[in-house]
Amino acid sequence: MGSLSISAAWDESRVILARDGKLLATLALALIVFPEAVLAVIGAPVGPQSSGLSFVTYLIVFLLGAAAQIALNRLAIGPAVTVGAAIATGFRRLPSVAIVGVLLAIALMVVAVALLLILSAAGLMAVPKQGQTPPASLLLLLIGLVVLGFAVFQLVFPVAAVETGNPLRLISRAWALSRHNYLRLLGFVAIIFVGLTLVVLAVQRGLGSLILLTLGKPDPGSLSALALGIVSGVVQAGFTIVTAVMIARIYLQLAGRHDAQVGVPNSGI
Repeated sequence: MGSLSISAAWDESRVILARDGKLLATLALALIVFPEAVLAVIGAPVGPQSSGLSFVTYLIVFLLGAAAQIALNRLAIGPAVTVGAAIATGFRRLPSVAIVGVLLAIALMVVAVALLLILSAAGLMAVPKQGQTPPASLLLLLIGLVVLGFAVFQLVFPVAAVETGNPLRLISRAWALSRHNYLRLLGFVAIIFVGLTLVVLAVQRGLGSLILLTLGKPDPGSLSALALGIVSGVVQAGFTIVTAVMIARIYLQLAGRHDAQVGVPNSGI
């Protein structure tokens, strides 16, 4: 397996983003921004007011985002393909990646429950009762486990984009690529989580507040809801594009393919 340099991956990513940014953005517009805008206009509720339809709606948007991640990785890794071919790859490999995600979620839940029971027995954390708001310590524990797991799971996307195999093969390949550089990958994931949190908070306090003041409350079907959905989609798309290209270049380093070149010749479907 190859060595990993995050700075080198960033330098390569900047070149790709500058050269092929418009085509990458076109893909993200179709699979991320548009679904987010539709979701905002529909106004699918969360919490006690949510329904089965709401769950399906959120699931569709999430899966479209995952397909976009795979497709963006395909474009950023090469060899050159059309945007349409990359999108087709994203949807073709989506079921395997989704199964890996489910397996990871189950594993994280089992670990979280075991840790909660251990910490509760030691008097370090209280088990929340039904209907009670989970304590901040429990939320931090869950976030920490997600970050630890995603350090490996992030490589499933580029592996699925350019390699073959079932979900178990994707997991074993991602682990084989990441195990010798886990701490660097973990640091990269931590930067992503912190950066995304800061950007989302800044957008909510800035553009979000401006939209509420000028267009009013974002009720379903309102112009305000549409504007907020577009803003949310653009922010998510921007982060997805940058991180997908970075992960693609990280994958190439770990796979020992330093000479891989990238090109997106056109946006043909």
